[in-house]
Amino acid sequence: MPFLEAIRLALTQIRVQKLKSFFTLIGVMIGVMFLIAVVSIVEGMSRYMEDDFAGRLLGANTFTLRRYPWFGNNTTRQEWMEWQRRPRIFHGDVEFVRGVLPPGVRWAIESQRSLYASSPYVRPKQVEAHAVEGEYFTIKKYDLTAGRGDR
Repeated sequence: MPFLEAIRLALTQIRVQKLKSFFTLIGVMIGVMFLIAVVSIVEGMSRYMEDDFAGRLLGANTFTLRRYPWFGNNTTRQEWMEWQRRPRIFHGDVEFVRGVLPPGVRWAIESQRSLYASSPYVRPKQVEAHAVEGEYFTIKKYDLTAGRGDR
């Protein structure tokens, strides 16, 4: 069958079966719109995870000096004892690392400790206190809405 005859036959069938052609057209349009919507949602979630969520949780292009790993819930006693033998990290160590970083690199120090907080009105409770120094809020992409970010 020649190509032009096939096109003429197809157009004739579209004209004869208007309802079937209409529903086919609607189905194709809905399918394309759904595909575009899914791709847009996946791309948006990917961008959110890279830029916002991961940037706040870990910091983009960062490294962390820690005595203990962040994740270590299923550790053996031997691993835990090995981590205990690691030397503590002090402010002087941070100064050395900061000194070898290239100029213009942002840095921050975060220290955390579990403390007991008490009040005349409440029983003492264990709280986790964090102290930060440097450009911590900029690196983590935190915007302060109240209070201050300096000392």
